Amino acid sequence: MKSPILNKRFHLYLLNELCLLFLVALAVFTFILVVSRLGKMADLIINRGVDLKDILLLIAYSCPPLLTFTLPMAFLLASVVTLGRLSSENEILALKASGVNLRSLFVPVSVLGAVVLAAGFLNNSLLLSRSSDGVRDIFVNVAKKGFAIQEGIFNEFPGVVIYVDKVDSAHKSMSGIIISDDRDESCRQTFTAEKGTVNLDLKTFDLSFVLKKGSLQRWQKQADTYQSLAFETYAFSLNLSSLLPNRELKKRPWEMDLQELRKAFFAARQENRYDFALEIYNKFSVPFSVVAFMLLTVPLGVRRRAEGKFSGVVYSLLIFISYYILSAISENVGRIYEAWPFLVSFAPNIIFSFTGVYLVTGLNSETRDSAFQRWKRRWGS
Repeated sequence: MKSPILNKRFHLYLLNELCLLFLVALAVFTFILVVSRLGKMADLIINRGVDLKDILLLIAYSCPPLLTFTLPMAFLLASVVTLGRLSSENEILALKASGVNLRSLFVPVSVLGAVVLAAGFLNNSLLLSRSSDGVRDIFVNVAKKGFAIQEGIFNEFPGVVIYVDKVDSAHKSMSGIIISDDRDESCRQTFTAEKGTVNLDLKTFDLSFVLKKGSLQRWQKQADTYQSLAFETYAFSLNLSSLLPNRELKKRPWEMDLQELRKAFFAARQENRYDFALEIYNKFSVPFSVVAFMLLTVPLGVRRRAEGKFSGVVYSLLIFISYYILSAISENVGRIYEAWPFLVSFAPNIIFSFTGVYLVTGLNSETRDSAFQRWKRRWGS
């Protein structure tokens, strides 16, 4: 006779608890990680004069990279804590006494897991790339504001001081220009010009000047000699990338979407393609970690004893940390030995899934044998 399965009402009850705890955990984990970045954002407000609107956009754009970690972590915690509570309050024992097959618990957990998996894949394959573009646009706007030459004051940059009488922003032209350049320790240069133009390259962040009808005074410090040169046109430039709040404006592999990763893969040299190939598979393996967690956490949650209110949180954190340590190890080993990127990326999922399947086989068992005892009994040794 087959064991009865849980009815729909209990499934909905359990799914409701899972979803509620998942949303709370997701909000808490994401908030904690966002707060850790508020120091840098405060610097943008105080020292760069960035608008509050841009700061709020930066907070929003910083969420997709965090969701890569917080989505599976929140699912893991919700599953372990919810099922652990059922076990500690003897509800699991009551279900067993009623002859219920505990594998039915996978139904509500799988429903939530499918939603989290889809959200994780959407986040990794689409939102990450768009959030990276949004962050770059904000930093470019910050650069435009922070690097603008203001008239009537001394504009200070690393090693360079610029004074301009009048600035025509519409035509990017200036008049009454004085530039003091101390970037070379052995030489000091002073430029004066009647007029000139300025341009900021938003790709390289080179601030370029074309000075017209001016003179250059150069002092060689060691030789203590002066030179004076008159010019009709003189090109002067300085790079301002060191002043950016985030110097990594170029997209990193994990920030690219699948199409961008494919283009980068084929454009890269053969010896540099491994990281791009690995990141393509990571776009799938990271969301699918939810499946591995589901197989592992249901039997672990059911078998948990009453060990305190926060034991489920501790268990979930340990599992999550173990997963990412294993991911880091497999990636490092893969790069050293140039292992198949698919296997390297999915290795933690495979290991956790097989462990979960092994635990699921004894889900309805009343015994608390060790893994070695169960293996010995199964193989008749």
